[in-house]
Amino acid sequence: MVMFAGALIALAAQSAAAPEPQANPQVIAQALDRCMATYAVRMTKTDASDETIFAEATRGCVQLNEQFKAAINAQVPAPQASAFIKQMDATAKPNFMVMLAKIRRDRAARAAN
Repeated sequence: MVMFAGALIALAAQSAAAPEPQANPQVIAQALDRCMATYAVRMTKTDASDETIFAEATRGCVQLNEQFKAAINAQVPAPQASAFIKQMDATAKPNFMVMLAKIRRDRAARAAN
């Protein structure tokens, strides 16, 4: 029993001293995509406009978006990170609108069957 407690104390000391692992941009990007898609699926069931849905999804997923950008900035050289983030920001809304249209088409096709 004492050996087990001693091992736990040693493990806790090592964990406390271990550096925080860097966030994986790919994992965060997938979580951000899921977050935005969840808003899209839920809100296309309402009479909300596409603009409203995009605004709500953007607000609701802002923390993941910030984490994603921070992870990119931490792991990619500054000029490349900046260019990538700028491109991502420019394509976010058009890509989201395409997703909304696809959700509505798929929902209408299922309803027709």
